[in-house]
Amino acid sequence: MPQPTRLAFHYELLGQLGLPPASELLDDHGAVPCAGLEDSVGATSPPAMLYELQCSSARRHSDWLAMEYSMQRLLEQLGGVPPYGRSVDQGVAPVRSARNEAWWLELGPVDFDDDVITLEREGYMLGALAATEEGRLRLTAYRPLDARSLSLLVELAAHPHPRLGVAMRETNWLLAVDKAAELDHFLAAEQGEAYLAHWPGGLGESGGAEAPWQAPLAAMLVEVQLQVFQHFSALAAGEGDAAS
Repeated sequence: MPQPTRLAFHYELLGQLGLPPASELLDDHGAVPCAGLEDSVGATSPPAMLYELQCSSARRHSDWLAMEYSMQRLLEQLGGVPPYGRSVDQGVAPVRSARNEAWWLELGPVDFDDDVITLEREGYMLGALAATEEGRLRLTAYRPLDARSLSLLVELAAHPHPRLGVAMRETNWLLAVDKAAELDHFLAAEQGEAYLAHWPGGLGESGGAEAPWQAPLAAMLVEVQLQVFQHFSALAAGEGDAAS
């Protein structure tokens, strides 16, 4: 018998997103059974609609820019905050973290004059990653993210093993650097999908996408994207296991 899917949300964020309370979803073992979930979280709920758009916008040759407005409006509804972070005259927004039992990301500004990895698609910058002092990842996002981008971020942000590190690398940052150098990301760039690009000396004036000069998305909305994607992709994986 397949194991029920684990709930990926923080309980407090679950309530903020309008999903059923944890007590209504969790079984006696603290997990979310797949059966009956569709009745509890309808396909037309804002979180489910956002997840569908995340998946649709990730498809090759999709008109992903046309989907951004709907995704941003859903994010505003779910997060309850203005879409963009503080302007320069308001000062730097405080750093926060997004996490669950499998991964951890720091959300905050990235210095583009230093070692940086960008997340790009068709000439637009979706986000950027920098290393924390501990070698984990700090993320700034500039646009609503598609499922491929979110899947990459969750993979790179996995909690390191005490002895083996993360995917046999010592730190999350080293994993991200290696991933950006893989052929898969060159091919993704050619095919119009999201890809990683490493800029060891900083982005500066060296070219690339121009998004560093636009306002970043509010950190709360970045976390909402990550949690919605993680939640529903885990449920989808659980349903696939049950079907097999």
